[in-house]
Amino acid sequence: MLPSVAFTLVTMISSGLALLITFMMLIMMFVYLRSNRDIAFLLMINTYIAMFVFSFLVFYVNIYVFKSDLYGFSDLDTSHLNTCLLQGFLIYVAFACCYMSFVLQAFYRFTRVVYPKQRIFQSFLFYIVCILLQWIMCSTLLLPPYLWPTPIYGLYKNDYYCGMLYRYIGALTYSGAVMYISPVIFLTLIYARLMLFIRHQTSNSLHIQQMRRAQRDFTVIRRIIFIVNTLTLPGIPNCTFTLMTSIDPSISGFYYMYRIQWLLPAVGVFIFSIALVIITPQLKSCFLDTMHYNHNQVLPVEPGTTNQLGQSRF
Repeated sequence: MLPSVAFTLVTMISSGLALLITFMMLIMMFVYLRSNRDIAFLLMINTYIAMFVFSFLVFYVNIYVFKSDLYGFSDLDTSHLNTCLLQGFLIYVAFACCYMSFVLQAFYRFTRVVYPKQRIFQSFLFYIVCILLQWIMCSTLLLPPYLWPTPIYGLYKNDYYCGMLYRYIGALTYSGAVMYISPVIFLTLIYARLMLFIRHQTSNSLHIQQMRRAQRDFTVIRRIIFIVNTLTLPGIPNCTFTLMTSIDPSISGFYYMYRIQWLLPAVGVFIFSIALVIITPQLKSCFLDTMHYNHNQVLPVEPGTTNQLGQSRF
């Protein structure tokens, strides 16, 4: 009982803190984007929206789990069970979108270097459409296990868990490939293509300013690959549990499998919600400027004078 509650509390705290941080960052970025139609910022907002949705769903689900730990579990009727299973499906979708959002960021950096004269790849509207397609694609690709005639999503009552059960090895492998493997493949292809492009350029064929931009975007893509590869580490326990269950299906649900399933991803999203601000110059500048702006709002007021708020630099 105690380890189960501990796992749930860690997941709740991590997802709750990530929820707070992503919400604050989204407000800052939307304020900035309102006056600056910056595509890089738009794509970063997409990443933070995915992290926000994921954190919200995990936090909401674990509140129910924690209450069940304290007060006991009551059987769900059909309506509540379907809602529970839908929440489990949406967690998978939101987590997949976290990864795919980094692919969009890398794609933008890639096209800015390789196809600088193609105006469609520098269009703000084009990337809004890409973001919508990303969410639709992730939802569609993860839909088959959810709608499969033989129920793959289910309720594991011992841990009050709604989602894919570990005994369905094929569905878990497929979903893992969509969430983890495909983004890494796309990013690796983008990275390799951009590296070849830069190596084949000479100082005569590429202006110094363009070369600097190419090197800068190349560095950003390399950083994105590092982030995505690091985010795949929380999936290792799930791979281990899947392998264990494939060897012995009777242990499905043992070793607090379903408590741990979203614990490490929740911690990872929390860490990267902070780390992205530190390692991304534009985000860091936006955050510091906002903090500096808010600090300057507290001004001494002389009697009989009107306190006028300073205008934001955004």
